[in-house]
Amino acid sequence: MNTIAQCHKPSISPAAQVTAKGVMWLARGVDVLAHIADFLERAAAGRRALRQLAEADDRMLKDIGLDRSDLRNAAAQPLYRDPTALLAGRIGEGRTHEPHRLRETPARYY
Repeated sequence: MNTIAQCHKPSISPAAQVTAKGVMWLARGVDVLAHIADFLERAAAGRRALRQLAEADDRMLKDIGLDRSDLRNAAAQPLYRDPTALLAGRIGEGRTHEPHRLRETPARYY
């Protein structure tokens, strides 16, 4: 024989069935999606900056320490990488775009 408590189980709404663990996983999932969206936005911003640099003439690029080959190398990076990070490293190298010339020794007058 069944007791009254066994026959009349209270129904639990679907919203009440969500556990704290489920809420935690949901929050983690939303956090991961936010990080992915942020990452994709930064990558897109880097590509936009690269496109703007490509529109500059060679003289302007040389003024900031870059040349067309630097832009090509940055554009060849995978889409998930920020090409401006590579360009920033190239600017800091202090390279010269002209061949090295021997320094003229000053004439000595005795």
